[in-house]
Amino acid sequence: MRKIFKLVLLTSILFSVSSVVWGASIVRDLNFSNYKGRWVVISYWATWCEYCMGEIPELNAFYRAHADQVAMFGFNYDDPGNLQQHIQRSGVIFPTVVNDPKANFGIRGISGLPTTFVIGPDGQLKHVLEGPQTKRSLERAVGL
Repeated sequence: MRKIFKLVLLTSILFSVSSVVWGASIVRDLNFSNYKGRWVVISYWATWCEYCMGEIPELNAFYRAHADQVAMFGFNYDDPGNLQQHIQRSGVIFPTVVNDPKANFGIRGISGLPTTFVIGPDGQLKHVLEGPQTKRSLERAVGL
């Protein structure tokens, strides 16, 4: 019985630590000038978008593999008052910005979801990727 208790306790501790390490953060004020010299990927998604939900595991895989090389953010088109709930329901692990960042790059609108913007190390928009992305398609977009 003690072994089972210890196993359950250890498992819950590990789960808590992994949630802290990979839990998505909400970013209220994002200064993109802090990311000059790095690639930046911004994914536009919503929980009501079936294709968006299908690509989340691929985006998470990209983020896990390249978080030290590429800054990655999401922007959620759902109700901003329930952002934390939408993040948890979707399983997103990369940071999600509160304010729509597209104006920072001279982008007026997007034609549909999901859409991913790839910003080069020079701070300029390099790619607009429409439709679901994969870990590999994002790696190609940033030259990895």
